[in-house]
Formats: sequence, C-alpha cells, structure tokens
Amino acid sequence: MNTQNANIYIDEFGNTALNIEKPGTFSHFVYCSIIINSNDKLKAEELRKKITKDHNLGNDIKSKNISEKLFDRRLRILSQLVENLDFTIDVLVVDKSKLAEAQGLKHKRVFYKYFQNFFVKKYNDKYESFSIWADKVGEDFQFELEAYIRNNSISPSLFHQDRFFFISDDIGKEKLIQFADILCGSIGKIFCTSHTHARAQEIFDILHTRMSVDFFPYQSTDDEIQLFKHSELDPQISEITLRIAKEHLSSARRKDNPEEARMLEYLILNHRVNPNRLIPTYDITNYLSNFSSNASDERTRNIARSLRYEGVFVISHSGKSGYKLANSYTDITQQFEHYLKYVIPMLKKIKILNSSIAEQTFNTINILEKDKAFQELRQMLSGVK
Repeated sequence: MNTQNANIYIDEFGNTALNIEKPGTFSHFVYCSIIINSNDKLKAEELRKKITKDHNLGNDIKSKNISEKLFDRRLRILSQLVENLDFTIDVLVVDKSKLAEAQGLKHKRVFYKYFQNFFVKKYNDKYESFSIWADKVGEDFQFELEAYIRNNSISPSLFHQDRFFFISDDIGKEKLIQFADILCGSIGKIFCTSHTHARAQEIFDILHTRMSVDFFPYQSTDDEIQLFKHSELDPQISEITLRIAKEHLSSARRKDNPEEARMLEYLILNHRVNPNRLIPTYDITNYLSNFSSNASDERTRNIARSLRYEGVFVISHSGKSGYKLANSYTDITQQFEHYLKYVIPMLKKIKILNSSIAEQTFNTINILEKDKAFQELRQMLSGVK
C-alpha cells in the first residue's frame, strides 16, 4: 500500500442510457481518474494555467471544446501534461450492451451509485490516505451521490483517517478535475466503440505507460486453471503474433482493404491494453461501423476467418463470443482443439459413408480409393482412427 497521500480527480465519458440501439447513444461508459502526489498539487495547478494559455483555451480546459478539427491540439495538450507532471491514470470501461438484464441499472441514480462505488472502492487498498474529487453529475443528484459514496465506498479506519471524497464543480471549485476531463474525453475515444476516433492509437501511444484499464464485465482467455504453463514459449508467441499482425496491417493498407486494416488496428491496440481479454464481437462490429457502412457481426466473423487464412493468429474460445490475438501457447492449443471438435467428426463421417457404399457394391464404388479428386482426403483419413 502506498504510504504517500494521493490526490485523485475523476470524470466520465458517455452516458447511462442502456438503449444502445438508439442513434447517438454511447456504447460504453468510461470512468477515468488522474492520480498525483498531494505534494504536486501546486505544480499541477500552475501547469493547468500554462496549458490553457499555451493552447488558447481561455480560463479552463474542457475536452468538449476541442473539436475534431483541433485533434492535433488535443494531442499536444496530452503530451504537455505527460511531459510536465508525474501522475497515473485509472480507467474503467463499462460495456453497456452487457447490462440489459440488470434492470436496476437503467435508473441513472442506481447506475452512478453502482459504478462509482465499484471504481472508487479500490483506492482503500492502494493508498493509506487520499482525497478524491469527482466531477458533478447534476445539481439534484450531487449531494445524494456524495453521501452514498462516503458511506459505502470510503473506508476510514483507526490508522487511515485521512480519506476524503467530494463531488465538485471543475470550473468554480476544484479546477484540477479539468485534467480528468481532458484525459477521459480523450481515452473515451479509444474505448467507447460508438464514438471511437480514427486516430485513437495516437492518444493511446501518449498515455499508455500511465494507464491501468479495467473492463466490466471482463471476459478473459486466462480464467481457467492451467496445469502446464509454457512460460518459455509465451513471450515468443506473443512477439510472433504481433509481428505477423503488423505485417498484414501494412499489407491491408497497401491493398486498400480498410475493413481488414481497421480490425487489425483494433486487435493490436487491445492486445497492448490487455492481451488476455477477449474483445466481444459486438465491440469489434461497433468499432468498424464508425468507418464502414457494411459492418455487422457476420462481417466481423468473415474478416476474422479471412485473417486466419492469411496466417494471422486471431483467437476465439469455445462458448465465448469474441476475438483476440494469440498471447500464449495455450491460446493456440485451445484454438486447435476447437477446430478438432469439428474436423475429426466430419472425417469419421466421410470414412463411415465411404465404407458403407463400398460394402454394398462389393467395392465397385469406392470413392476414396478410385476417384483421383479425393486422394488428398484419403491420405488425411489414413490417420483417423
């Protein structure tokens, strides 16, 4: 546990509406926090003023005021922030498509209480003392939410009394929340697939060394007990996987195959964020829909299939909907086992049917033996018991 006092500033990207089919609704809800040493508060305040002056932002930094045509300015602001202040970033990405059955979460108050509690609680185990400022979510709800988080999420103890939580205005009161605003407004363009940006990779490249990302819900390929770990092979497989994916990305761009290129970009980015996470098919489709009018789950599956034929290690797991790049020996063996469940039974059926017709015709009709078009299949069946 960190013994130094932490100042934590929180903002969010997206909205709580769960009807994601409605045009314009955010597919994900993203919480972001910027965490600094309390001793750096004055330095951070001076940097905020300098950034507003250097980039002609007026008195305040607001992500929504930096339009798409000013994307390069956004990148410069993020770079200036990283280069001049030590901090870390916590991110929680909530996939709203997976919340349909949780009826209570359709109510805005319940949604905020649940996920802000989920996001804030972990700081009790990370820092002995901290002060948290979260951007307000509406005058009518501010005091109710603040009281709820203080009573349910913050755990002062005999030895850790210096733990505080406030919901505050980032213009008139705690201006350092503006750093969380610009960070979350940028990070949302990476992880909220309905509002992703074509240059999201550039945001990630600036911030990724500072970021810790959690997903809700989280679906992993690494959630089963593995009796045998191939630690000596896993780094090699991960390196090969990325190299092949990047080579095919360059090839897809040269061949003007934008759908394949976009999917590879997204798979590579998510591999860098969390190599064990299966990206839901819906997530990939939603991402592709920002760049193609033909995006659909079936189209996503077809692109994944095409990439596999080209030798890219795109992995999916039986019983789970989603894709990722291979990161381990186990990833590949499980993929092969998945194929065997289909391949071996099909080969056995062919062998049985061929034997049946050969028996009935005293071998005058034996397709595998006498038809040259099936000699390759005959060789394959020689190894099937």
